[in-house]
Amino acid sequence: MSAAACPFCGCGNSNFQIGILPNYTKAFAGVRYTYSQFKSSSADGSQFSRDYFHSVELWGGYQFGKVQMMTFIPYITTHKVSDDGVVDTKGVGDIVFLTNYKMLTLRHVNPETHRTISNNLYLGGGIKFNSGQSDVDVSNPSFSVGDFSSMPGTGSTDYLINATHNLLSGNNGIVTNVTYRFNSANSQQYKFGNTVYLNIACFHSWNAGLFIIRPSFGLNFVNNNSNRYQGQEIIGSRGYVLSGLAGLNVQRGKIGFSGNGFLPVSQDLFNGQTHFQSRGSFALLFLF
Repeated sequence: MSAAACPFCGCGNSNFQIGILPNYTKAFAGVRYTYSQFKSSSADGSQFSRDYFHSVELWGGYQFGKVQMMTFIPYITTHKVSDDGVVDTKGVGDIVFLTNYKMLTLRHVNPETHRTISNNLYLGGGIKFNSGQSDVDVSNPSFSVGDFSSMPGTGSTDYLINATHNLLSGNNGIVTNVTYRFNSANSQQYKFGNTVYLNIACFHSWNAGLFIIRPSFGLNFVNNNSNRYQGQEIIGSRGYVLSGLAGLNVQRGKIGFSGNGFLPVSQDLFNGQTHFQSRGSFALLFLF
């Protein structure tokens, strides 16, 4: 089975990321806006799709002892322009809940420079609830399996395992996050392929008066196994995107702001017929 519209991992409803978190003692809460865009075309050019995804997300975290909990509640809008016309969808997306446990803390102080080097490793997992709008009108003559990727939700309850490593040396640091998502089939027998998310970012912090400024750069990798519809593999739906990222976090007291941009470095989606264009996110956070 093949698809003309973007059949990748659910470009809008699977947009999961953690990234560099602010300096918080107990909890944080905020709002994050994310956009991404893709374009697709068939080999002969007779079919095409331009997909634009926007999400406004409430997210927050709470830490007590060695336990760290986070939740993400997105509202997603999609604008698709294709050879079949223009389609707009919007609605609450799938809520994600994660719990991590600090498994390892290593700290070393250089006796000469007095610089502290610390390693923190968090391991955990979570669940993506079937909370978003997901039903597709499969009886519509213009239906394609790519329509499932345009819905705010996937229609399935999925499970995640997660690992986060922080390496800090003075004002410099490297944050690495790896998440694997096990996807299940929804009530319409559509199943997004299991997905790997890898994000690594280097940053430097400095104080500028009352502000803490933290620029960062790194790489973001997403790999998606094949999607399936009614038990049949959707040919070409396996793929990956490797993106370069650059970001800036600014914090003043209990308020933080962050912005991140992503551009493709290497990708292979739908046998080269789908292309990731760009992604950006902006967040406002309140720390407790």
